[in-house]
Amino acid sequence: ACELNMTAAHFSPVGSILLTTLLVFISLDTSISFQLAMMSKGAAAEVANFAVRQSPASTTFVTNRACPFAQKAWIALEVCQAPFEMKEVSLYGTNGKPDWFLELNPAGTVPVLECFGGAVVYPDSELILEQICDGAVEGGSVLKTDDDEMEKLVQDFRSELAAMLPVAKAVVLGNKGERDELWEILKRMDSKVVEPWLCGDKVTIADCAVFPFLWRLENEFGLDDCPKLKSWLSTCEKEEAFRKTIQSGWWWWW
Repeated sequence: ACELNMTAAHFSPVGSILLTTLLVFISLDTSISFQLAMMSKGAAAEVANFAVRQSPASTTFVTNRACPFAQKAWIALEVCQAPFEMKEVSLYGTNGKPDWFLELNPAGTVPVLECFGGAVVYPDSELILEQICDGAVEGGSVLKTDDDEMEKLVQDFRSELAAMLPVAKAVVLGNKGERDELWEILKRMDSKVVEPWLCGDKVTIADCAVFPFLWRLENEFGLDDCPKLKSWLSTCEKEEAFRKTIQSGWWWWW
């Protein structure tokens, strides 16, 4: 199913290929060899990683289009216009999850992002968002925030989302006692919207993270009491990077 818990990135066996490739590369040119020999191990790895990133197939996004956790990572990739290959897996059904997918992520949840030709695997949507910002994919820096105040707001929205998810789940499943708490969270989020995006004049990972879930709540209940959030959703839907991830058949987050 969709992810529930944060897990750390891990290195696949392909990761060892980077070092081998780098050593071969060094042997081909003595001047390059000298320059790389003077680099730190981390800097040399960056050279190898840069070379791998140039291949359009070096980044693979494993997803199920109906899952909101996967959707937020998909939005981020589209906003960055990063080259990537998408692989979709069925998370339910009689055939079960494919072995290759469980090897990537034994937890069996989506999304999973394979970077640098499969050398590094990120099996969690929040981790994927952060790694995209840190340069795991081409163009990821467009989602970075250099302003401290904006960054604080990004983290505020991510925290509000984490608090909202279990409450909204209870409400959708029929627990009317949680409705007041849900609307309290939503109105608090509404009061923080800067516009036109959640945190100001640019898309951030807060927009990518929040959109799939509030879009579902808008479709289920309407957000007329949260005018800024409603306007923000409209802004998102006009952007191709968000619009192309919207599915006619979608899941909640459980």
